[in-house]
Amino acid sequence: MADKNATKTKIMDTAEGYIVQGGYNAFSFRDIAEAVGIKSASVHYHYPTKADLVSAVMMRYTQAFAEQLPDPTDEKFDPKALLNGFIDGFKAKIVDQRDMSLCTMLTSNKAILPEAVCIELAAFYQLILDWLSRVFVRLDQIDEDLGLIQASQLLACLHGASILVQGTDQPDFFDRALSEWKARCQ
Repeated sequence: MADKNATKTKIMDTAEGYIVQGGYNAFSFRDIAEAVGIKSASVHYHYPTKADLVSAVMMRYTQAFAEQLPDPTDEKFDPKALLNGFIDGFKAKIVDQRDMSLCTMLTSNKAILPEAVCIELAAFYQLILDWLSRVFVRLDQIDEDLGLIQASQLLACLHGASILVQGTDQPDFFDRALSEWKARCQ
């Protein structure tokens, strides 16, 4: 059983790496098999289709992300610190690593994604929007609708800034683009 789970994890890790580097069409099952050191039929055994594999990668990514998020309604957490930590975490994971996020790459391929992958991608974004909304509700003492607007604006800024950094190869654009949001964390 442990070998089976280890193989599934290696397959998902490898697929995630390919997606981050080149999107949904960046790999085939043969590429995964070669990188993991197994037969292509073994990849199909664990994940019958590419949609199954990428959906599993997204589901795992969402679960891992959710586990890292503190409860934004817990009074022991300062909403400014939560917001600052989220922005800094995004920068560390995406900008400092010189990668695009898994979700940004998949979103750029949305027109060709199978429905199952789109559902998992939407679930990830909804998780972030819900969490950020609750942070903004506490931070600014606003209603949920305004919290969602601010969450949407911040998320758009984060993704836009990461694309700008990749496109220009100038990491300082991230800090410039996020300067107003970071000022709110002071």
